[in-house]
Amino acid sequence: MNVKEYLAEHRTTEIKAGQSGAEVYEIDGEYVLKHVVRQQLKDEQFDAYAREALFYQNQSLHQKIYLPKVLKAEVSENEILILMEKYDRPERSMINEEMIQKITKALAALHADEPPVFMRQNREKAEPLSEQRIAECVNGWKSVLAEHPGMFDESQLEEIAGSINELIIRHDSEERVLVHGDFHWDNLLEDKNGHILLCDWQGVNLGGASGDLSFFLSRLGGDGIRIDAAVLLDSYVNAVRELSGKQIRRQDIIWHMNAANVITSFVFWHHYLHGNGEERVRDIYGKMTKDFRNCIL
Repeated sequence: MNVKEYLAEHRTTEIKAGQSGAEVYEIDGEYVLKHVVRQQLKDEQFDAYAREALFYQNQSLHQKIYLPKVLKAEVSENEILILMEKYDRPERSMINEEMIQKITKALAALHADEPPVFMRQNREKAEPLSEQRIAECVNGWKSVLAEHPGMFDESQLEEIAGSINELIIRHDSEERVLVHGDFHWDNLLEDKNGHILLCDWQGVNLGGASGDLSFFLSRLGGDGIRIDAAVLLDSYVNAVRELSGKQIRRQDIIWHMNAANVITSFVFWHHYLHGNGEERVRDIYGKMTKDFRNCIL
């Protein structure tokens, strides 16, 4: 498809300056065209869009209840085109138990689906942290807490350090399923029948279901929207059972969500908290220590 000619032949509106360099257009009020050019992006960004297009190519061969209808998905060495039907976006104000059930149904259908062949690579096991890396993390956190003398209990760091590799190994045992990788409200669409669909698949991968669920909750929280995590997780568990017959436990999902937060916070967050106020540090450190206690109970 020659994009310039196609745009000239149709009524088009640029609906956003696409994330990370993608150009996105509304076509004739009925379709959406995503156009990506390699020279406008870093290689890893272009590769992510290529992954999305390949995913659409593969999954669109079969009717998927969680996918928008894609008319064309083309990938060349230097250009990517994705043409799909246009859908409404649900408003955050619409979130209620019924909407949560629709969202978790779409997510459960994704997690129950077979991954495309190009994604079925052998998975390497997570590597435990070396003693040196653990010590660096402990010292990094101590330097953050030292900016707020007498306000935090540093002894909890040593407890986390002593158990971090056990958490990493156990968390790595979570069943690997097809995950969205960037699952949040802005990547939801709604069709004319009220069904929820998922879009923007640059991060699609194999991973634990807890990752999609945890990220969805954290992003909503970041937008100032609080929902009961138990309601979301129970709805997801029920959707999985109805779609696949698989029995999973809410407690197991919560354990993996807690473990993932402890691991990420312990290893990375101390790099970003220097100079932050006590309240911000308490939010991150407090959640890390609370989730750790929940993991070892």
